[in-house]
Amino acid sequence: MTRRFGTARVSAGGAGGYESWFVSARDPASPRALWIRHTRHRPRRGPETAALWCTVVDHDLGQRPAVVKQVFAAFPPDAVARPGQFRGQAVLGERTAGWDLAITGEQQALRPLRPGVLYRAPLPRTKLEASVPDGFVTGMLDIDGHGVGVSGWRGTVGHNWGSEHADSWVWLHAADFGAAPGGWLELVLARIRIGRARSPWTAMGALSLGGRRIPLGGLGRRPRVEAHPGRLTASVPSPGTRLQLSVTTRDQDAVAVSYADPQGGTRAVRHAALATVELTVHRRDGRELTLSSSCAAYEYGTAGDRHGIVPQPLPDG
Repeated sequence: MTRRFGTARVSAGGAGGYESWFVSARDPASPRALWIRHTRHRPRRGPETAALWCTVVDHDLGQRPAVVKQVFAAFPPDAVARPGQFRGQAVLGERTAGWDLAITGEQQALRPLRPGVLYRAPLPRTKLEASVPDGFVTGMLDIDGHGVGVSGWRGTVGHNWGSEHADSWVWLHAADFGAAPGGWLELVLARIRIGRARSPWTAMGALSLGGRRIPLGGLGRRPRVEAHPGRLTASVPSPGTRLQLSVTTRDQDAVAVSYADPQGGTRAVRHAALATVELTVHRRDGRELTLSSSCAAYEYGTAGDRHGIVPQPLPDG
């Protein structure tokens, strides 16, 4: 069955809301990556829109990532966004993109908000899940008439929805660690506005090693975070362990875009479809495990100080 965007996810009436499905994947054999989003946006005032976004890092096609975004009055009937498949096409000026991708994975979906009652609570106003926290992506991808071979790229499928974007956030996904090739990391760090106050950073996510998931962060487990658009250092607590990590990215693997917020205004976003992660797992008994991966993606978004993020001109919506 084709998975469409559920109307229950986007707030009705004048409240405003948004929903996003995305697939992110990297080629294990070369520095190539993709990031595709299917989104709905209902502003507090004005008509609802849908958009298809396609970002590809392939330096054979150009030194900067290719970005194509098209906004529609309604979600295109032939487009598909679901855990096992993404299909769509978009046009931006003279640029074109088309994709038909299959995603396979045996991992159970990850809902990182803990406790689970937060998915029914007013806060946080953004809800999220990794529908496929670790999988393989194969299929057709075309940019400006040039085919990009996608075969067994390591990736993830995510699903976000809510009435307002976080004030600031970091999203990080990594897989294919050298000493633990089957391992993966899904981590979100977020700060939200509550009235005029801005919350401390909250961490949520999981690290999977040897088939065992280590939950990360959660309410009452405050991380130490130094987040920037192109790099991150953080120490994230979990029951019985602490995760120390650093992330680096290159400008030639990143794009700067805007996310429209249902409540008005925008968030400035820098998304690097390729990133490098170094992490150390500190266990309570004194044991340590150090891992690294160049099969990672890193996103930084903010409503405040943009730290030099200059979004490229793309259609609103």
